[in-house]
Amino acid sequence: MTPPIKTALYAPKAGAEAWRDRLRAMDDSGLTAISVSDHFLAGHSDPVAALGALATATRRLRLMSLVLCNDYRHPVLTHKAAATVDVLSGGRLDLGLGAGYLVAEYASAGLPFDRAGMRVERLEEAIGVVTALFSGKPVVHAGEHYRISGITGTPAPVQRPHPPLVLGGGGRRMLQLAGRYASIAGIHSNLRSGVAYDAAVIEDMLPGRMAEKIGWVRRAAEGAGRDPDGLDYLAITWTCRVVDAPRQTAGALAEVCARYGVSTEIGRASAGLLVGTVEECVEQLCERRDRLGLTYVDFGAAEFDALAPLIDALSVAGR
Repeated sequence: MTPPIKTALYAPKAGAEAWRDRLRAMDDSGLTAISVSDHFLAGHSDPVAALGALATATRRLRLMSLVLCNDYRHPVLTHKAAATVDVLSGGRLDLGLGAGYLVAEYASAGLPFDRAGMRVERLEEAIGVVTALFSGKPVVHAGEHYRISGITGTPAPVQRPHPPLVLGGGGRRMLQLAGRYASIAGIHSNLRSGVAYDAAVIEDMLPGRMAEKIGWVRRAAEGAGRDPDGLDYLAITWTCRVVDAPRQTAGALAEVCARYGVSTEIGRASAGLLVGTVEECVEQLCERRDRLGLTYVDFGAAEFDALAPLIDALSVAGR
């Protein structure tokens, strides 16, 4: 039997008792993972601190950094934080790492925004440092971007050899990187422009483009001696709108597509949008799984209450 489709949703905004109540509801649902992003302009909390809090406030959910920007912290610090969260959570961390893409964020903090190739090269070197530190052996590393002199990584992670890596993007180099190293490959729009939420991100997730992107991951995995069928393939749904009745679907789709500036034909076909009743949404996601191999869907910052019926339906939607 085909396994159910996995689901991820951003963690609710940190707060007092209401925050814990919401987390308990999410923990008791069919949701697979709760995620945190790494943005100091749009983000509302520090991802590392949030992951630590989530580790103690939940019992079942996977905890996913989606994703930590490599340019914002040294890989030695990334390892220490990830190892600590994995221990605090009893081995529930999915460690997402990214090369960074938001030009405005770099500029606001006075960080140099290097060309994409250099950012990806730096990320790959950082992945090597982070995974080596999980070995428990002294790490000596003299690379192009980092120098490590005999550090032994602690604490020892619960998951061995290390927490699963989440890597991905919309361009060939990042997706090849995912194929070589990731357990979860994120198949997204190409954000080379440094912005999101426009027509380009929806058009870049049409079936033909998604198949091409997944092909880059699979071939890179095979080239690295890995089984591409052993990976999860995750796609972000930039907007998901669940309606109560089929007669409402067309109007809701038209409204969502107008916001992005795309036709309803493109919006209906793109993996970046999901509109319909619970049953229609499950059918669309199962089709994307069967046709493209997308086994994991990230609903981003959507409201949990609105998506809870869909999430629970997907948790048993194996066919």
